[in-house]
Amino acid sequence: MQYDETYGSVEHYFGAQPERLLKNHYRKVDKSGRVLDLGVGQGRHALFLARKGYSVDAIDPSRVAVEMVSEAAAREHLPIRTYRCGFDAFAPQTDYYSGILIFGLIQILPRPSIRLLLEKVGAWTRAGSIVFVRAFSTQDPSFDRTRRSRRWKSCGKNSFKNGRSHFRTYLESGEILHLFDDYRTIYHWEGLGPEHRHGDGPSERHAEVEAVFQR
Repeated sequence: MQYDETYGSVEHYFGAQPERLLKNHYRKVDKSGRVLDLGVGQGRHALFLARKGYSVDAIDPSRVAVEMVSEAAAREHLPIRTYRCGFDAFAPQTDYYSGILIFGLIQILPRPSIRLLLEKVGAWTRAGSIVFVRAFSTQDPSFDRTRRSRRWKSCGKNSFKNGRSHFRTYLESGEILHLFDDYRTIYHWEGLGPEHRHGDGPSERHAEVEAVFQR
């Protein structure tokens, strides 16, 4: 899988701390239901919530990611169930989720998959469920580079595909509100995020879209 080698060789590739969006708003999620982490990676969000007393279902297509989170949960006796799959193949073992995390997923999906994701989220939530979203906007420095690159071909609105079938999709200003127009907006912010590094890589800063919605 795309991230198997990275996760196996770099500790905390995306950082050790959860996104500020989650830290600031996680208390809005009802603990009586489970939380679904779509793309758990090395587990910084799922582990954070589980340590706060939430029960979490964590999915990821990466074998290494699922093994890392499973082992961490077992060591700490945390209520995390892991599944190795993508969101499109996931079959929930619960009737609904009181919270769903969508961090870093939208920007690596083509437009048809984003539409499928929204359908799945709608089916997996009920009134009162909280959805956390973080994505990249067209203000991101990489947007113009990608658009002009010969390695990336347009495959939809502000969406691109390269020769290895990797995708990059960027949201326009306010577009996230239209994608989730059936939900109540609790929080919405767009702008330059903090500087950060992926492992030992160079410093980066992205133009981000952050939102918290309630079903």
